[in-house]
Amino acid sequence: MMLEMITSAHLALSHVSTCATSETAQYIAKQSNEGRYRMQSADSLGLGVMADFDELYKIVKQCGVENWDGYGAAPVIPETFQRAKKILEVLPLGTIAPIVGAEPDGHITLEWYKSPHYTLSVSISPEGELHYAALLGNKKRYGTELFSGEVPDVIMDIIRQVET
Repeated sequence: MMLEMITSAHLALSHVSTCATSETAQYIAKQSNEGRYRMQSADSLGLGVMADFDELYKIVKQCGVENWDGYGAAPVIPETFQRAKKILEVLPLGTIAPIVGAEPDGHITLEWYKSPHYTLSVSISPEGELHYAALLGNKKRYGTELFSGEVPDVIMDIIRQVET
């Protein structure tokens, strides 16, 4: 089941859906999908998100079972995987790709790290809660936001601060 989910998600990467049925609308959707895929793959854009998708698939495969760490860790479930995948897909082009990891509670973590004093960790729950904690020089920022299809502005603001 998990392997089937990973394979189908990998094949559907960056898919733009459309309700339109005309030949022109289908062509535009196809071109849009292909263009975004090429931009996500381009090193010059600094996104590197394609490597993150590969890492996410590996993590889900390794951590999708109970006790994956030998200390009673909860499995990463399909809902958490799908939310993390969607977050990676909607990151603005040019965003530095995060480091992807799994947590013992079954959440997936995305981390942006510049130095010990400029770092952001976002924990993704199966329900779509984004728990974040950041160090920005001498400031600490933390909280919880709900993922509703776009990366919340507060988190994007912190990502930009960590990147610069």
